[in-house]
Amino acid sequence: MQRSIIALYLVFFLFAANYTAAAAEPMLSVSGEKLRISQLEELYEKADNFTTGSPDSLRYIAELIKKEGLRLNNARALVRGTRYQAQALWRLGNHKEAMKLAIVALKDAEKGKLTGELPDIYAVIGNLHKEKANYSMALAAVDKGMAIARKNRDTASVIYMARLEAMFTQGLGADKEDTALIHKSLKMHLEGLKLAESSARFEKQRIGYYNNIAQACVKRGELDRARFYVTKGIELAKKYDQLLSLTYSYTWLSQVYLGEGDKQNSIYYLKEALRITRQLKNPFREMEVNRYLYRTLNEMNSYKDALQAYTRYIEIRDSLRVLENVRQIGEMQEQYEAGKKDQQISTLAEINKVKTRETIWALAGLSVFLVLSVFMLFQYRTISRTNQELASNNAKINEQAEKLKILMKELHHRVKNNLQTVSSLLSMQSSRLTDDDARNSMRAGQQRIEAMSLIHKSLYGQDAVNLVNMKEYMSNLIDSVMQSFGVEPGDLDLRLNVSVMEIDIDVAMPTGLIVNEWVTNYFKYAYNSTTDPRLSVILEARLEEGRSLLLRIIDNGPGMSLDKWKRPSGSFGMKLVQVLAKQLDAKCSVEVSGGTTFIMEIPAVSIAGNR
Repeated sequence: MQRSIIALYLVFFLFAANYTAAAAEPMLSVSGEKLRISQLEELYEKADNFTTGSPDSLRYIAELIKKEGLRLNNARALVRGTRYQAQALWRLGNHKEAMKLAIVALKDAEKGKLTGELPDIYAVIGNLHKEKANYSMALAAVDKGMAIARKNRDTASVIYMARLEAMFTQGLGADKEDTALIHKSLKMHLEGLKLAESSARFEKQRIGYYNNIAQACVKRGELDRARFYVTKGIELAKKYDQLLSLTYSYTWLSQVYLGEGDKQNSIYYLKEALRITRQLKNPFREMEVNRYLYRTLNEMNSYKDALQAYTRYIEIRDSLRVLENVRQIGEMQEQYEAGKKDQQISTLAEINKVKTRETIWALAGLSVFLVLSVFMLFQYRTISRTNQELASNNAKINEQAEKLKILMKELHHRVKNNLQTVSSLLSMQSSRLTDDDARNSMRAGQQRIEAMSLIHKSLYGQDAVNLVNMKEYMSNLIDSVMQSFGVEPGDLDLRLNVSVMEIDIDVAMPTGLIVNEWVTNYFKYAYNSTTDPRLSVILEARLEEGRSLLLRIIDNGPGMSLDKWKRPSGSFGMKLVQVLAKQLDAKCSVEVSGGTTFIMEIPAVSIAGNR
């Protein structure tokens, strides 16, 4: 009997234990989910702090947020993680990839009806447009973000959007040299600051306002007022450990000291900004600070140090590929004083005074460049032949060939830098010319240099030192010509079809120069003649006809005169096309029907591969 009672108790105990565990399991699940959501909130807070700090740290936190979002199937976490990734890439200078991620975040947020995330996403998109000086698109993005923030009654987002709107208005005014817009932007900043100062909750957001107002006051010459606001910005940036914002505060404080004649403190704060930027590992901001350091040193007549700062600015800009996103490089601000410069700078100053010598020096510079290019090509061919001979020998010679390959890449890198230096000098000089013909000749020469520079840039970035990736090269070349004429991608129906992957530099160089001349000719004489401009560039291999290469350039302009093509006595560009075509043993023809079609067939081209 006792055994039966004990057995009955055991059965009841096991049933009760199982029932209790089953009932507690949902409670534990809910508790665990709350814990993970709490951890997500902590990650959000860390990411928000890193948006003005280290971009690498922000990318790491963003990845953690997205992983946790996937695990929890949390749409908000996935959207916010993608937006943080876009912000990190923006700070690192990779604007193209940043915009792609921002658009992904925008679509996901709209699909999931996550309206609270939209203002910050539109802010990222607006800032990326601002980096390309496309202020109209930047303001349009901010307007959308502001409308949503107001509808959500999100005061913090309204304050942020108001600051961006004022900042972009200031940039638009500076770009258009519109004093009324610049004054309007200062008024907008002051109105936004009042809202930010209405509550202690928004104290951190005042930092950006203080810095932007200080910048505007510096440019207006109101140094005491600029010092007042920048001091407030420094105080709050240190309080909230906003190191990136602190670099902007130090930059404007240095300009205040410069305006007051205190050169020592001016340089000190710029170098402090540079130190913090390097600590944050933010190359894009380091590039900006070096640009200000160069301008300040140049204004102080410290030409040697100014050149070092400018060189560092150029190096960082090249490494970030800023040339693909921005327009032409900046111009010099002050003329160099006679007697304090070397002979080259004195000669450039003299060129500004004597009109005839401008043209002479321009032609001399182009001649030196052409001689240098021929010399470099001769060196390349010599090294290439040597490399082929060494390849047939023993392992030691193969090791020497590998070293030679590295040397060639360095050579292409140096040629690219030299060509860029020549292009920069021509750009600076053309801005000083008063004669339109001389200026146009300068700019045309600069674009031809840019076409050759892109070849060496391509060769430096790949393993094959004598083969040019034609698809990438053609795309970069046409983008460069469009930027030189101020044409945005949306303003032109461009159809680029390159079915040849790689060809030898001896063919790629003259082919690129011919495309440069013809596309430049299109923008000069045909682009503005139609309301729906269209340009097609087609490069394909004709394997069935002995591996020939066929180039076609087609536009819908009014059509060029065939006499100009047949007798190009007054056009250097058309003469250059015919000379380069003869060098390639190519057959050229021009057809005029509903536009202009240029056709060139190059025989017996060695093609590395097709798509």
